[in-house]
Amino acid sequence: MPNKPFKIAFVGTSCVGKTTILNKFKNDPSVALVEEAARKFFEINPKIAARFGRQPQEKIQKLALKLEKEAVKQGTSVILCDRSVIDAVVYVRAYGDKKGSNEMLAKVRDWLPTYDKFYLLDPKGVPYVFDKIRQEDITWRQKLHDAYLDFFKETGIPYEILSGTLEERIEKVRKILPVGSL
Repeated sequence: MPNKPFKIAFVGTSCVGKTTILNKFKNDPSVALVEEAARKFFEINPKIAARFGRQPQEKIQKLALKLEKEAVKQGTSVILCDRSVIDAVVYVRAYGDKKGSNEMLAKVRDWLPTYDKFYLLDPKGVPYVFDKIRQEDITWRQKLHDAYLDFFKETGIPYEILSGTLEERIEKVRKILPVGSL
């Protein structure tokens, strides 16, 4: 694909600043933003009981892939993703279904090279705010973060922890974006 956009996925547990960081770039015409598929899915399907089970997470993964493909069609030089196709994989893994998680990963393995960078956002120092979608407790939040760390270690997929204040996180992102894109 000529002129492949530079693509970053911001991954991690709930309420760690992914959407907040993306919103800092929302007015830049050289950037396409991919909204969070899980939030969109649960807004439409609020009564799902086993939210982190394989069945709903497969639907979320499929929606994430669709949203990312739509962003590519925008023709921008940068794509910033609020989560990615691997988030559903990690959630299923943390829920205790490693076999299902591995099968879900196999479905998107060919899509992984479209990402130039995975940033895993550190929950440390970021207060958790409940809302109609975010309903996990602090213990589950940490379990998910640990599941991301384990996932990246086991798969060998390169990633970087994004930590610090919001301003420091945004500055780190700006520094790796292609020259002239912002």
